[in-house]
Amino acid sequence: FCLRPPLVAFFRKTLSGGAMLTSSERYLAKRRHLCATSAIETFSSAQLSKESVDDLRMNNRNDKAPIVLVGFSGAGDEIMRLADTLVDQYYGAYKSTNIESEDSLIEIDTPDNSRIADDQKSSIIEIIGRDPEGIFTLRPNDMEQLLKEGAITSQDIIVVDFAHRLISEGDGANAPQLQARLLEALEFLYSEKRCLVIYVNVDAEIGLIPPIPTLMKDQIESKIIDLSDFEICIKDEGLHPNTVMAMQELGVGEQHETSGELTITSSVSSSADTATSTEDKENSPEIEEHVKSVIERQLLAWSGIQFELLRIVARANLPPAIVGSEDVNKVMGPNTFFLSLSFDDVAKTEPYAAQMCQDVDAMELRVDLLASNQDRHHVLHQMQLLRRLCRPYATRAPVLPCRNKVIDDAIPIVYTVRTAHQAGTHEDNDEGIRRMFQLLKLGLRGAAEVLDVESAWDKEQTSELLDFAQTRYPSTMILGSHHVVGHEISVAEAVEFFLNCGFDQRAHAAKVVLSIQHESQAYMAYDASLISSKTLESRGKKIIPNISLILGTIGEESRVINPRFTPVTHECLPFKAAPGQLSASELMKRRVDAGLVKPKRYAILGHNISYSVSPEMQGAAFRATGLPHSYGRADVESVQEFIMGGLFRSSDFGGCSVTIPHKQDIIPYVDVMSNAAKEIGSVNTLVILDPDLKGGGRKIYGDNTDWIGIFNPLRRKLDGTSDSLPSDDYRGVALIIGGGGTARAAAYAAKQLGLDILYYNRTPSKAIELASTFGGEVISSMLEDDKDGLASALSNGKRVLRVIISTLPKAADFELPEWILCQQIKPIVLDVNYKPYNTPLLIQSEKFGCEIVRGGEMLWEQGTRQFELWTCRKAPYKVMKDVVLENCLPRDEQ
Repeated sequence: FCLRPPLVAFFRKTLSGGAMLTSSERYLAKRRHLCATSAIETFSSAQLSKESVDDLRMNNRNDKAPIVLVGFSGAGDEIMRLADTLVDQYYGAYKSTNIESEDSLIEIDTPDNSRIADDQKSSIIEIIGRDPEGIFTLRPNDMEQLLKEGAITSQDIIVVDFAHRLISEGDGANAPQLQARLLEALEFLYSEKRCLVIYVNVDAEIGLIPPIPTLMKDQIESKIIDLSDFEICIKDEGLHPNTVMAMQELGVGEQHETSGELTITSSVSSSADTATSTEDKENSPEIEEHVKSVIERQLLAWSGIQFELLRIVARANLPPAIVGSEDVNKVMGPNTFFLSLSFDDVAKTEPYAAQMCQDVDAMELRVDLLASNQDRHHVLHQMQLLRRLCRPYATRAPVLPCRNKVIDDAIPIVYTVRTAHQAGTHEDNDEGIRRMFQLLKLGLRGAAEVLDVESAWDKEQTSELLDFAQTRYPSTMILGSHHVVGHEISVAEAVEFFLNCGFDQRAHAAKVVLSIQHESQAYMAYDASLISSKTLESRGKKIIPNISLILGTIGEESRVINPRFTPVTHECLPFKAAPGQLSASELMKRRVDAGLVKPKRYAILGHNISYSVSPEMQGAAFRATGLPHSYGRADVESVQEFIMGGLFRSSDFGGCSVTIPHKQDIIPYVDVMSNAAKEIGSVNTLVILDPDLKGGGRKIYGDNTDWIGIFNPLRRKLDGTSDSLPSDDYRGVALIIGGGGTARAAAYAAKQLGLDILYYNRTPSKAIELASTFGGEVISSMLEDDKDGLASALSNGKRVLRVIISTLPKAADFELPEWILCQQIKPIVLDVNYKPYNTPLLIQSEKFGCEIVRGGEMLWEQGTRQFELWTCRKAPYKVMKDVVLENCLPRDEQ
């Protein structure tokens, strides 16, 4: 275990003149020292009401402001280590930084970040610290000036730690004043600068928070909650293994909940000196095995906390989930399922995790069934633990963009507090309903993907919750629900319940569960859902996914016919969450047997395509989602041969991928084309539109997803380095090399990215045609001294080369002139070839410190889009990515 000492903001900044100012010359001027004789300051803002804080915040966050971590660190120095995680794994680099020791400032060695511009590197900034003059703090005016000067940037992490060692120093003599200063800083950052603020909530007893900060936590935690957006709860995950073993010997704390198998690397550290050493004991095999198991457990547990932090930051930066949008509807698309858990402790699901995650798209956390659900820390920790346990097996998790990377193993959670009146166990008296709304807000703070909100309760409180979710947590989807328990209602009443669950277009989906007496009424809920959708359509409203169910075993058929986001159980679980629940595999079998889900055939259309990975990739995706479809190869010399063949004419043909040389020749056989396909001038995806949906005979929809395969990874890379342009009046440039069909997709993608475009091709006429279609300029060479070349084009106005896309065939063995890769701001280089995995261009670009995008990533990105066009549901991103990597990675890297 290595300890990276706490980093503070003694960093250097490069000014326009190139001079480097040290902390003593610049940063120290912004410190406000405590005066031993000064009166204790009071924090006037601490008396602000929650409404006042929300007004100051203006109900949105500033994505150009730094991230703030606040809380009370325990013996594991959790807050500083999580800040370190954000720098390493989110931003990816440190600025030139000093660390604070007890007596001096010591320069440390940081990772090699030569490929990252200095203004893209991060620092960790503590609000309080000590220098030769004494204890200092940063005040709001100081931070305001530092932010304006660029001394604090959006790449930095600000730490507000109420358990900083200086607070407990001298029996806490300075604690009241430091507390006031920290609260003042926190309110400024949250309310005025609208920073993303995450509360790192360490359990005081188990996490070993010192006595003075523990007392402070009891007094001001409610203020910290009001001045923060999200919350991570930590028990003993941050403790050093030696500390954990010492606590076990002393009988202190509790047995740590299992954390599942995790993969994020971490360095476990601790500031605690209370650990007992095993070196003084006999080196028996039993002791060695115990030590090894504790070390492994703590590594896994801490990496789970790191994962949760990255997931929360990623979700905080998602665009809003738009009601009725295609993306939201795919999350709850056809043949999607969520598993309803009914354990009183999430840790009890650990033996079943591997099996129960295989065929579902989300997990439902029934908060009303949890033991100790009055303990907010425990509830949030249970939600984190559930996601952690599922993570190694979350094959159907949707992709979550995380700056310039992705998270592909975070299974969505449906966060539910079911009341007794609604077939649950949570008390539904006035106090119980008040607590229910509090628990629902807690789910938002934990970044739940889906929030189940019952429609039966006070409209004013419900509206306030929905406003709170919409303005503060817009990426969380709302599932409006209503259960009719113990009595029958009419279809008309059921329709009204569906409409009510839509919350006036503020819910992303509606779920209504009815009670019936006779099996002949099994379709009642489904019929009501169809009528409610027609009603919305007639009123010009957005249609949302409906979940229509019947309670009890008499309602099994309703679960078979419910098309979207069906709650299920699993065969491996010891009991069901509700009578009548079936497993996802049972439901899919019954749907196929009943003809509700029809097996379809798909293929890749091209010639000489034995090399293609698409059959393996798409076939794995169908299997992972439980769909009974197949995917093969249609290797033909001409499109006409395919059109006259049996596959295209068969009733079970669902669509196909199209590759060279048929992307243009297939267009005459397409009935409807997407705008992208029209502008690019080629089709790489066919989708068969069912006649029962469109009327008349079947229709063929043509799309182009090649541009998506280029756009998505480049957008992530550019979003991760958006501040690297010298100023706002500079323009980013994309250089596209090649002139074929893929170059057209690349030009379309660059246009969508808002980049100026330069074209280079050995056949100038093709480059000229691209420029006339998509805009941009043609260059005659890439030589540095050519007046009509790349260097001259870049110097014409304020331009920076941000992206290079090579669409040349792999046989070209293309490399760039080295001067292009030696710029201060390194371009992102994408090579469309996915075999070989490391092309000469990519090897060269990495050597010069450029970020790269391999053709394999383009392949699975466009492939996931194809899958979603065919199935109208989210693709199993990780499954498809892993298949491509397995087929493309060199053997020694697999």
